[in-house]
Amino acid sequence: MDTVDVSEHAKYIAFFQQAKENAERARLRKGEKPKDIPIPALLIMEFLMHLRHTANVMREHGHLLQTSQVPPFYPPCARPIQELKPLMISGMGLETHHRGSYALIHVLTPPNRMTAVTVIVEDEEGTAVLLQLYNQPKESKVAKEHIIQASDVCIIKEPFFKVTNDGSYSLRVDHVSDIIWLQDTDSRIPLEWRTRIFYTDAIRTATTSQEEQLAHLNRSLANLHLDRPEKALLDAQKGNTGDGSLVEKALFREAKALYALRKYSLCREKLLLCVRTNPKNSDAWKEITRVQQRLKEEQKGSYRFSDMYKQAESTPPLIDCATYVGSVAVRDSPGRGKGLFTTKPVKAGELLLCEKAFVYSYADDESDVGKSNMTVLMNFHTNSVCMGGQANLITETVQKLYHNPGEAKVFTELHHGDYKPVAASEADGVPVVDTFLIARTLQLNCFGAPRSSYNNNGSEELKDRAARHTTCGIWPIASRINHSCVKNCRRSFIGDMQIVRASQDLEAGTELLFEYRQPGPHETYEEAQKRFKNWGFVCECARCLNKKATSQKVHRERLALSARLAALMQLAPSLTRVKQGMALLKELEKTYIVDPITQPVLRVELPDAYFALGSYLIGRKNLEDGLELFFKGLDALGYVIVAYPPRNPGEGKTKKKPVFEIKHWGQANEFIVWAFSRILDVYKRLAPELCDVIKGYARVTYSICCGEDETILTLFPELK
Repeated sequence: MDTVDVSEHAKYIAFFQQAKENAERARLRKGEKPKDIPIPALLIMEFLMHLRHTANVMREHGHLLQTSQVPPFYPPCARPIQELKPLMISGMGLETHHRGSYALIHVLTPPNRMTAVTVIVEDEEGTAVLLQLYNQPKESKVAKEHIIQASDVCIIKEPFFKVTNDGSYSLRVDHVSDIIWLQDTDSRIPLEWRTRIFYTDAIRTATTSQEEQLAHLNRSLANLHLDRPEKALLDAQKGNTGDGSLVEKALFREAKALYALRKYSLCREKLLLCVRTNPKNSDAWKEITRVQQRLKEEQKGSYRFSDMYKQAESTPPLIDCATYVGSVAVRDSPGRGKGLFTTKPVKAGELLLCEKAFVYSYADDESDVGKSNMTVLMNFHTNSVCMGGQANLITETVQKLYHNPGEAKVFTELHHGDYKPVAASEADGVPVVDTFLIARTLQLNCFGAPRSSYNNNGSEELKDRAARHTTCGIWPIASRINHSCVKNCRRSFIGDMQIVRASQDLEAGTELLFEYRQPGPHETYEEAQKRFKNWGFVCECARCLNKKATSQKVHRERLALSARLAALMQLAPSLTRVKQGMALLKELEKTYIVDPITQPVLRVELPDAYFALGSYLIGRKNLEDGLELFFKGLDALGYVIVAYPPRNPGEGKTKKKPVFEIKHWGQANEFIVWAFSRILDVYKRLAPELCDVIKGYARVTYSICCGEDETILTLFPELK
């Protein structure tokens, strides 16, 4: 949703086609056992030369735009090693997943890193090939040398042997759970590979229980820094036994891990125990203040938005806030799977959800962090190419589920189309993590996001209301909201927090709907449906059904009238041109099928012209006629407004006191706030007593679009 898809850009079409041709050439060799594998010495020499070249390029140019591929899906190995048989590289067929087998390999070189971490490895027969490890932790978090290094030994379960783009051969590992790293004294390591001196369990000096506790607590801290809070919590709990002198430190570590897991009530309990142990622990008191604010957010939806904006200035913009779930719940949605529904009546502008991202990948061209996450991701399964943080998002999710399996259910229960995941969740004592389940789930549930929706107001992006974002993330609860081009709620962002507010008054039990892709102006029905091919559904909202019922002849007429209107709007305004514009708008209105029984048909191509003409008339002191054009613009967006003046109070009714009331909210966008500010300017002269009412509606609209109303006076000081 709102991510950058470059599948139809000429540059990337050719790029993707070349990659597909390479993949097809490789596929034609499926099952072949190559006889031309180079000798190890040659492979090592070429690899080390490439390693030096990569280092030189990085020193000279910094981050480079990388490419990554989602190959045809294949499941991870879900069988324990005891059920697998050893297999040498010489016995492997190309482009084949060797089910029921494993490869024991020995690392011969230091690692390199581009999209994957790569090394040259050998098997027990001395056959050497490239090993590609995908979805490993980022270099900024775990250096490649700490992932794999020369002399390491590992087992690859059900190895995938393939042809690389340059025609060489490699073992490719997409699923991190398909690797078993062997400890230094593992009996499965051949004697000839034990060339280094290690500290082993056999020669270790016996340690005291206090030293063991301290080791667990230190490892707990390391796991926190690596975003592995489940492991950090387990280590902290193991460190909280035995020696009483370490209880305070252990409780504090437990609290920090629980905070990272967003278990704020349990975190507060541990912190209170900590300060009872030592009332002078200032760090613990500081954390108590912090966790109490999280609980306030979680329970009441009470946020300090100004603090959130300050945090969003950092790169990446990670916000220290809790998730608030308002009057909504996940339920079955007939024909749609799961959906998010209101549990009580709500008003337009009400906060329904403020959700912290499950995973988040900041990507842009303006910072080193952003550049490091920018990747062109080619998906052979969907024949699509996207640019941004999606490839890094796959890796981040893989690592999160592998090291924090307790959080996996939140993600794996999201919609993943027709992908069939493996039944096993664990093998050989570690979680089974399916990279391609993750890739498919992300493809269907990923949101593109700006640094903040507030910063997008008044920016160039407003000229393109279908703007896409390279930064992306997963918000599991928001992902349950189904699509409609006619939305009744709207999402906005502050850093990695997604805010969802009702954009209409809603009854209890109403399903929340927002657009996955913002419809473009003058789209045909067929063009609109093409936007949804990624999700595999046909949109049957009122707007799409109206397009479907619109004939090609009427659509062509509408396009011609719109072109004439657009040309007219480029000219210097005058009363004559205003009349011409109003005449064109009247003709355009006739091209829309209006069914008075159903909700008002959206005519999103018209409001800009209505607002521009109305603004001109207001500037000429023709207040009521100008105001009426603003209301026509709002009508076109689905608003039903009772307003006197300028509109008649009703047939047969005498004039009454001034009134302004929105009977039905239409589609909210950033320009509606500006429209209300112009309407307010008129009512200051026509009916000053209505000004506070109009300001209130403007605030609600602003909060729907930006997620909050605290910053409204910064952009619209006239609404004070």
